[in-house]
Order: sequence, then structure tokens, then C-alpha cells
Amino acid sequence: MGASRTALKSVAAASRLCGAHPAHAGKGRASPRGRWCLAKALARIPNHMRTNLVGAALLLLAACDSSSLNPGPDDPPSLHQVTRVEAARGVELEVLDHGGQGPALVFLAGMGSTAHIFDALALEFRDTHHVYALTRRGYGASDWPDTGYDTATLATDVLGALDALGLSKASFAGHSLAGDELTWLALHHPERVEALVYLDATDSRGEIAAFLEGEPLPPLPFSVLDGLPSRQAVAERLAQDLGGGLPAHEVEQAYEFDAATGAYLRERRHPGATEQSVRGAAILDLERVQGPVLSLSDGQGFTAWVEALAAAESLPLEFREKARGFLPTIRQHETDLEAALRRHPGWRHLQLEGAGHYIWLTNRAEVVTRMRDFFAATAAP
Repeated sequence: MGASRTALKSVAAASRLCGAHPAHAGKGRASPRGRWCLAKALARIPNHMRTNLVGAALLLLAACDSSSLNPGPDDPPSLHQVTRVEAARGVELEVLDHGGQGPALVFLAGMGSTAHIFDALALEFRDTHHVYALTRRGYGASDWPDTGYDTATLATDVLGALDALGLSKASFAGHSLAGDELTWLALHHPERVEALVYLDATDSRGEIAAFLEGEPLPPLPFSVLDGLPSRQAVAERLAQDLGGGLPAHEVEQAYEFDAATGAYLRERRHPGATEQSVRGAAILDLERVQGPVLSLSDGQGFTAWVEALAAAESLPLEFREKARGFLPTIRQHETDLEAALRRHPGWRHLQLEGAGHYIWLTNRAEVVTRMRDFFAATAAP
């Protein structure tokens, strides 16, 4: 009897180590970490006891969900398989394999997000594509090297991930910062690109990097999460700021919380990743991207952010004057680019008025429909 208790304690301890909770039982397949944990625990159990414990082990295995924030109705639990691939020497990236039928479609997240930001959206395309999502270096569960956050290196990481996955080419859907990676890939390696979807990702981050050269990094338009007491509070703040709820796994993977109290601690990223990503953005010529391209934009660009910097009394006067001087340039460039992309024969550039930066959170049905129609029109006969 004592041995049985010891065996059960081993399995239960494994479940706690994996972050499992009885409330999650039966809600989806275990994470790879969960399977490893329970395999190690079961290995300690004598052969003659294992049969009676299989049911309990399988129940706990199902409970080994990778998130301790309860999934919502738009956050299905059985989402993907998580792997890691070497994208560059000594740098592994987290890859989510959502499965599906057809050619490869790879989602690339914006700055500050992980691949899990697309957990719900990715499922919409499994009937026509084999869907993947990548977490770039320096963020979430991918490796955090001290360097390599410039556009060329980040895009080359994507190529390395394709090679590791055995993919000769793919369609890509990228949000925000990932737009630079999409553009670089299309310009430097068009043979690896089937089609591109820019999700509010055509703004010129390279121009912003040039504007900020020699200046301290000013406040960026991220949500303020300091002092929030729980994961739930963070999820609610983000939903309020972004216009829609994030997948529960994104909250877990993109942020860190106090193990004892559950309070928000910090973003889960390399301390220098944000600044290096901002300053490493290249100036790229979007008009040279031949297509096929679908671009969905909220029409805001960086003009509003530069206007806010110019008016921010907390910033040095010299910097505010520099921002005011830069405003006509960025405003005109964004106007000209908008017109050029609308005329471009290889592009379908659409503006979703009032959608906000995370356009698939606020306008999911329209984004899915537009993307489905685009892929259907560009599919090989």
C-alpha cells in the first residue's frame, strides 16, 4: 500500500511540475513537456503496479495543459504541436505545428508577441494549408541571443526554420514587425515565397529607426501592465487595449508572473530585444515586392505615434522638436505608400477602418474571409 501511495505521489508531482490542474482534464492533448514529465514518473513505478495506474496517469496526462489561464471559447485547447528547430548556429526557435492539408502557411508574429498570438486564427486555414507559426529569437520560448535582431538576421532565421522543417517554399502571414521579414524574404529569396499576407505590417519601421538614430528609445505604444495582480487582470487589460482577447497560451508565453502570487512581473523576452528590433529595422522598398500580396491595414501608420511624441511634455524639448520636424516627412511617406500599394498590380491592399493594430482580434471574420479568398485566387490550378 505504501508503494502505491509513493507511485501515485510521483505521478501527481509530475502533474504539478507540468502545470496541470484537475479542471483541465479532458480538455486536450498534453504538451510535450507534460508527456515527458509523466513518462519520467511512470518509469519509477514497478511493473506490477503500472496497470492499475494507467487510468490515473492518462487523466493527469490530459491535464498537463501548457497554460494555467483557463482557455476561453475562442481558445480551443487542442491547438498544435510544439517543437524547436535550429534556425541559425546556436539559435533555436519555437515552432507551432497546427497541422492541416495542403501547402505550407507560416505565421510570423509582431514585436512583443509569440507564435501563440495566432492560436485561434491559424485554425481557420487548416483545411487548405499545413499551418505553422514561429516565435522569433529573443522572445517567449525561443532562444535569447544577445545579438541578431536586425531585419536581415531575423528574416534569415525564418529561412533556417524552413530548411529545418523541410519546406522549400511557403506562404507567409506576418503582423507588424514581421512585415519587414516578409519584405526581405520576397526581395532576397523570392523562390522561397508562394504568397504574402501583411497584417497591418506595411508601415516603414526603417524610417522610424533612422529618425531615432542617436536618440534614447522613447516610450513605445505597448500596454502598461505593471502592478496588475494576476494573469486574468493582464488578459483583461490586453483585451481592452487591443480590441480583443488574446489566446490564453499567448498570455502565458509572452509574459512572466510571480510563482507565489500570480502577479505580473515582466515581458518574457531578452532585455535588449525590443530596442534592438526597433533600431535594427531596415528601410525596404515595398513597391519592389511583386506579389501575390494581400495587405490588410488599419490605416493608422506611425504618424499618430510621432504626433504623440511631439506633444509629450515628459520628453526633452529637443527631441519633441525633432519629432515635429519629422512629422511632415512620415505623414507624406505614408500617404504616398498607401496610394502606391493600391495601384500595384501584384498587391491587394485593403484598409479596415477602425480595426486597430491587431486587426484579426477586432475583425476576425473579415480577415479570415479576405485571406481565404486571396489564397483561393492564388492557388495553383
